[in-house]
Amino acid sequence: MIISNIIFDKKKFIISFDNDEEIKISEDTLVNFGLYKGQEVEEEFVENLKFEDEKTEALLLSYKFLQRNKTKKQLVNHLYKNKIQREIIETILPILEEKKYLNDEDYARRYLNDALSIKKYGKNKTRYMLMSKGIERNVIDKVMENYDYELEYMNALELVEKRISKDESDPKKIYSAKNYLQGRGFEFEIINFTVDDYLSGE
Repeated sequence: MIISNIIFDKKKFIISFDNDEEIKISEDTLVNFGLYKGQEVEEEFVENLKFEDEKTEALLLSYKFLQRNKTKKQLVNHLYKNKIQREIIETILPILEEKKYLNDEDYARRYLNDALSIKKYGKNKTRYMLMSKGIERNVIDKVMENYDYELEYMNALELVEKRISKDESDPKKIYSAKNYLQGRGFEFEIINFTVDDYLSGE
């Protein structure tokens, strides 16, 4: 096969061959392969060219998407939405991990820090949110090894203070405060301990 023509059209280069076949590729792929008019190539080369061009496109999409901290699952879903083939995705994930663009453990540690310091979630909700973002269980367990239970208690206490007064005696209001903490992902043990601690004035 011989490249009979190369023309630019709407952000892509159209490569025409002498057998009337055409493919569209990016400028990066064109430069990387050093393509030129009159060049002779094998048929399997064309398939390789298509694959490499799709890989380049997928990497560019990934770099843009990963400008903000994301998980592997979030990235994969994004690529599928952009019609990137599974084979391409499986090819680029190791590249992105090696270049430190993807790191689920680092994401989980950052999320845990924000969950405690800013969002004031309890342990259960933090774990649930990490799982919903596609973080593997073993990674979550590893990150949770250094969980700050003292800060979690302080967060729970701060939230209780906003729901009931220290001399509250209405069981319904106390139950409502506990239910609120449960909704924010605190475990029953810390909920009961914090509310009892608060009401007793200790």
